[in-house]
Amino acid sequence: MKTYLGAELFFESLYHLGVRTIFGLPGGYVLKVYDVLPAYSKKIKHILTRHEQAATHMADGFARASSLPGIILCTSGPAATNTVTGITTAYMDSVPVLIFTGQVPVPFLGSDAFQEADHIGITRSCTKHNNLVRKAVDLPKAIAEAYHISTTGRKGPVLVDMPKDVLISEAEFKIPNQIKLPSYEDNPILQKKDFKTFISLLKSSTKPLLVFGRGSCDMSNVKNIRRILNRFKIPSLTSLMSLGILGNSKSNFGMIGDNGSFASSELIKNADLIISIGCNLNKIIPEVSLKDKKLVVVNIDKTQFNYLRKDNLNIYTNSKFFLDSFQDTENEFHFEWDKEYLSNLHTKNSEQKSNTIRVNKKALIFDILSSLLKDEAIVCSDFSYEDVTLQQFFEFTDYRNSILAGGNGTPGYGFPAAIGASFSRPRSKIVSISCGVNFQFSMQEMIVAKEQDLDLSIIVVNESNQNQQQKAPDYKLMGESFGIKSFKIKTDRNIRKNLSKYLNHKGLRLIEIAV
Repeated sequence: MKTYLGAELFFESLYHLGVRTIFGLPGGYVLKVYDVLPAYSKKIKHILTRHEQAATHMADGFARASSLPGIILCTSGPAATNTVTGITTAYMDSVPVLIFTGQVPVPFLGSDAFQEADHIGITRSCTKHNNLVRKAVDLPKAIAEAYHISTTGRKGPVLVDMPKDVLISEAEFKIPNQIKLPSYEDNPILQKKDFKTFISLLKSSTKPLLVFGRGSCDMSNVKNIRRILNRFKIPSLTSLMSLGILGNSKSNFGMIGDNGSFASSELIKNADLIISIGCNLNKIIPEVSLKDKKLVVVNIDKTQFNYLRKDNLNIYTNSKFFLDSFQDTENEFHFEWDKEYLSNLHTKNSEQKSNTIRVNKKALIFDILSSLLKDEAIVCSDFSYEDVTLQQFFEFTDYRNSILAGGNGTPGYGFPAAIGASFSRPRSKIVSISCGVNFQFSMQEMIVAKEQDLDLSIIVVNESNQNQQQKAPDYKLMGESFGIKSFKIKTDRNIRKNLSKYLNHKGLRLIEIAV
């Protein structure tokens, strides 16, 4: 049998699993991987980044814009610890990302060797699973298991630690075609008794309300959700992380939460049954608002069930199984939502949106982008806490086009995520929009965007304040210093015309908007 170096097994395993793009940076303990990289360059494209955190965000953006996991490769110690913020971001938003880190040789583990860090211990709380490989022969299986765990169940990041001696040792390429892990339930089946109880609750309800979260965001669910909304006409809301999942349905009443739509608070107040699908209502709706309401929680993660209330119907299953059964259900329900009342809520939503856009220039920018791009673009936003919900002012009809760090609110996420999205969907228009302060966290990755000759619009919202002691940077000059065509516009009456002009510019461009 033919034998391979551990470094070659790394690429053989990834290629076998369908991986064609990875993001990373070379370093001491993964140099053997980079030594063999040229032999695999026609099979797997490697994107050289400038910082490991940014590489992790690129892998994250790659995954969110597609149905594929993102892959990152880096060395040990400071390189691996640099990925932790990106890993946490992916973990909180349930994004499949695989992180491969170099490590000191097995005999030196725990000896405080140069650039040794306990990657397994450090990432235990922010990964779905992590694994230290001690023998080259075990590497393909470890990679296959990591891929399976990351992309099934509640998706999330998985880290594989690869010591140097594993990468330079030789072994046969043996990878399992099917993964079965004894203590891992990857796809819990919908229990018939749970679904019957749900139907019974729905029949007794007069004003049900559907809430769709990140856990419902899967391409296999899109058609079922649209059929359910068309058939049952149940008013529906989305979380910030699932914008676009409802398309342009008339049953879509906007985003839930404190900064959500006008209709969201009204519907929650008047509903008698709330059906949460792949959403953690505890983080979005105060407990007092759910008082005296029946609650159905559909989730693949048992930790998301609200155990404070014993009368919840908690359905532990994949959202796909639940939606498959729901859309096959006959419409024998008699709801009492008043059509005029619901129509008025749509009107109130539009009025609230218009009023906000009138006084909030950043919301105006998102609204203009929405009218210009018509949801044909992937929008990766990156704003501070008070502005993180600006994404709702873009009218999304595809959840994959709305990308932001929701759970972790990571500064510097948006721009590298846009670079990652450019590689998973190269034919789509990609827009990164960040406030200036956040853009500074990852602006060095402009080198990557320039090297890769990406067709990408980088929008930087420069919020200057006369009372600030430190003057804001000139982002137009900064972009030009990286060799990027850069423009500066103001939020005046010409903003729509100027944005339209510069967004149509082919290739990489930076647009600074002074607010």
